[in-house]
Amino acid sequence: MKVENDTVVEIQYILEVKDGVTPPELSKRFKTQFLYGREPVIPALEKAIFQLSPGDEIEVTIPPEQGFGKYDESLINEIPISQISRPDKLKEGELYEEITSNGQPVRFLIKEIKEDSVLADFNHPAAGKELTLKAQILSVRAASAMDILRAVNFSRGGG
Repeated sequence: MKVENDTVVEIQYILEVKDGVTPPELSKRFKTQFLYGREPVIPALEKAIFQLSPGDEIEVTIPPEQGFGKYDESLINEIPISQISRPDKLKEGELYEEITSNGQPVRFLIKEIKEDSVLADFNHPAAGKELTLKAQILSVRAASAMDILRAVNFSRGGG
């Protein structure tokens, strides 16, 4: 069966930053399944897999706006060192993770360490960069009524 509207597609893929360093969280193999034509998928990927069959492989360039977004200068902020729980672990040019007051992890790149503060970049490490997505189609099947109903509910926010 070929990939077309209302088929359930399962792919395995890897992402790499084109012309740059790939962040560790991207340098692993991922698997996903979606209802083609009804669930949100990166447009470049959706176009590339149309009419492909299980076993087929693709390599596609993902522009920044379809990946992790454009680099946003407004996401660079100065943080007082007194608000950092482990200031001894800070190193310029490295990612640092802090746990917020509500228990959520937040990661940022240390751009500069000053006397009483750090310049922190909260952009995703791959923001503003083109990505290369390499994927293999694992399976394609006709969507059931339940698959379609689930996708329609998801797109309406009932997810």
